[in-house]
Amino acid sequence: MQGKIYLQHWSMIGCMVFSLTIKAQTVPENLSNTPEGKTELSATPTDRQAVRGHYQLTEFTMQPGEVDQAVVFKDPANEQTVLFDLMEGGAIVSFKYHGIEHTWGYNGGGLLQMAFHNHRTDGPWDGDYNPTQAGDGTAMSPVTSITGNGKDSLILITMMLDFNHNNGFYPYPLLAVWGGMVDNHTPASYFSPYILETFAHWIPNPGGEPKYYLQLDERITHLTDEKMGMFGFDFADYQNWEFKVRAISPENCPCSSSQVNYMAGGLYSDKTRQEGLAIAMPSSNFPNSKVGAGFNSDYMWRNNSFHLSSSESIDGMTSKDFVWYVMVGSWDKALQFSKKIGMKGGTK
Repeated sequence: MQGKIYLQHWSMIGCMVFSLTIKAQTVPENLSNTPEGKTELSATPTDRQAVRGHYQLTEFTMQPGEVDQAVVFKDPANEQTVLFDLMEGGAIVSFKYHGIEHTWGYNGGGLLQMAFHNHRTDGPWDGDYNPTQAGDGTAMSPVTSITGNGKDSLILITMMLDFNHNNGFYPYPLLAVWGGMVDNHTPASYFSPYILETFAHWIPNPGGEPKYYLQLDERITHLTDEKMGMFGFDFADYQNWEFKVRAISPENCPCSSSQVNYMAGGLYSDKTRQEGLAIAMPSSNFPNSKVGAGFNSDYMWRNNSFHLSSSESIDGMTSKDFVWYVMVGSWDKALQFSKKIGMKGGTK
């Protein structure tokens, strides 16, 4: 396992998939001698009470009437309410600031989430191998673990599905198994050998309004010893149709990470750019690559999206840490904050 570990709130992946956090039992200090002269622990009642998470849960309804369970994550000032959808890989399905919804959230392809792209030439046509936090549209990436105090920290572990159902002809496809049964969807769902860890927490906004921004510390871990080549990192922000006015800084990128300190942008309701949502990352996430960003509009589903991007190989059994930020409110304050995190290389 390579890479700096800054998510100190949980153990390594192999010990945590499908795990429960169990309250530690006190080791007895008294020892007793048996008639045979053997030393053994004296009898101590077993503590069977598991530690319960202090989370507020709610239901969120996606199209077409799918009811999901989500974790409610409010900032300390009670200005922002974020829903992490436990059915959709822990992706953010709703982000409200003063009651105004910013995230589109109608299906798993239009959330605030991470996705990864690997260009494949293994089959009769070029394809995109696409591990995605929310899943593949037919099935959803399962959240296997959750911890944190549910107030100023939330930690999720997600096993990611290939969004494109292996249309990239990945040579070692992992057919999904659900409840002990091999997947029988059409098209079939495929797991990827990649796990995403997310540590969400609130940090003060020096601009003062809102009082906090959301920081997302993440780690992707490759579980197999294979070489896949370059992976595109897609920091995706899908917003409601009314957020049409674009903002981006620096402009005219992709740019070498040695030339810029940060990448930021978002979508706003009007030209004043006072109401909207932006995302940002320090370029130090990818010290040997270029960083960029772009916009897209989906006229059928009626949403607008902004994407931060970069690329890096994740070959062999390894991990990659990175950080990004979600900033509601005005673009000016989001931009000021983004420039500062760029200079610092990310707030830890």
